Amino acid sequence: MGVVLFYTIHSLRRGLFPSLQLQCITMDMTLFTFGPTVPLFLFTLGSFIPLVSLDSAFGQMSACCTYQSIEKALFEYEIKYTYNKTLFMEYNSTRGNWMGFTPLGVFWANIYNRDPWDPEQRKVEQLMLCSETIHVLKDLMSMLAAPSLKLTSVKQPSGTHPALLLCSAYNFYPQDIELTWLQNGQEVTSGVSSTEVLSDGDMYYQIHSYLEYSPKLGEEISCMVEHVSLSEPLVQAWDPPHSLPWSERVKIVLGTLFLVVGLTMLAIGYVKHKKHSAALCTIGQGCQRVPVEVVQETEASSD
Repeated sequence: MGVVLFYTIHSLRRGLFPSLQLQCITMDMTLFTFGPTVPLFLFTLGSFIPLVSLDSAFGQMSACCTYQSIEKALFEYEIKYTYNKTLFMEYNSTRGNWMGFTPLGVFWANIYNRDPWDPEQRKVEQLMLCSETIHVLKDLMSMLAAPSLKLTSVKQPSGTHPALLLCSAYNFYPQDIELTWLQNGQEVTSGVSSTEVLSDGDMYYQIHSYLEYSPKLGEEISCMVEHVSLSEPLVQAWDPPHSLPWSERVKIVLGTLFLVVGLTMLAIGYVKHKKHSAALCTIGQGCQRVPVEVVQETEASSD
């Protein structure tokens, strides 16, 4: 039975490993429904035609091309069938066969693996979906714009009311992006609210995320952004407003150090001076203090 492929590119994301130069393109290809007895595949434009409940379970088929190198056209092609949001069958071009994850998936995987025409069909799909789209990916890569990250305080903590921080990402393209709040390196999910991705009116986008938190001594709050234009996540730590910038802290530390050294040298000089004065008095007249009245009487008697 021939298969008609309808697909739309709906996401472009960077792989989990930094060595991957590209990015996974995921294409919704088909939607299918399972009736009470016999599987019935309905090939439709899943991205645009809504599903209507027919007392049957729904599934989705998607294909993904993950590129190790655009220049060398090195990629891995995967097809995944999900049934009620559960993965039940998968094809992997590196492995070269189908694998089932449920009894129904194992049943269909065995059928496809025994089909002599299935490998040829997979090659055609790889040509259509992966090889022929490389030029599109090159154009997309040339348009990538990395986000700029800004972390600000919206509201200071007061009594029982927590503080409110704002993390903003600006001037990025394409619009797929993920902002994550971190507390001492761990993801924070409570007290977080985010806006939708907003268009700047040109080809660039922005997004904002808020965090309510109660400051604790020694903890670090940071905002992490993940985007296809970044080779690794961008993380910015929150520096409270009462804390001086690093350059100012260095100046204060150096100034304090010089002050301590100066006072120490002054104290040493004073001690040495006192010791030197005491030595001179001992050699001379013993530094005996003579009252002023006695000196005056002595001078009068001599006259």
